[in-house]
Amino acid sequence: MDKKSNNNPNQSAPKFVTSRFKIIIAFLAITISVVYLVIASFSSATTNYLSVEDALNETANSKSSLGIIGKLVPNSFRRSADGLTAYFSITDESSEQQMSVSYSGEIGEIFFNENAEIIIQGSMDENGIFKTDTLSIRCPSKYVDSLENGEDYS
Repeated sequence: MDKKSNNNPNQSAPKFVTSRFKIIIAFLAITISVVYLVIASFSSATTNYLSVEDALNETANSKSSLGIIGKLVPNSFRRSADGLTAYFSITDESSEQQMSVSYSGEIGEIFFNENAEIIIQGSMDENGIFKTDTLSIRCPSKYVDSLENGEDYS
């Protein structure tokens, strides 16, 4: 056999090389897609929570959705006539600034307490009221004893 017969352009590459190459390319494409989807879902699902003071400064520059943590301002809570919309104000311990908030949805009685740390997500409307679509409190179990003892926070 001479060397010219091994370099014949009519000979095809072995099948296992092309199959292996296709498998590697498919694996890389799937891996890149999965990594992209994971990064995209985590970045959209995570929210940075701001203080009331920081959120008021941020909302002046942006209309994006924000997460805010604050404390209920005493005697600021009121319900609408239909009983499904709540209006209240929150503040920080470190500042005197207050933010007006509206929330439409079911709210449990345990929420309305001056010690509750309120966690909300939403955006500021054109009237300067923060409209929240999610509302929760941090560690609600520590307020249950007070509520069971007959204290009224509404």
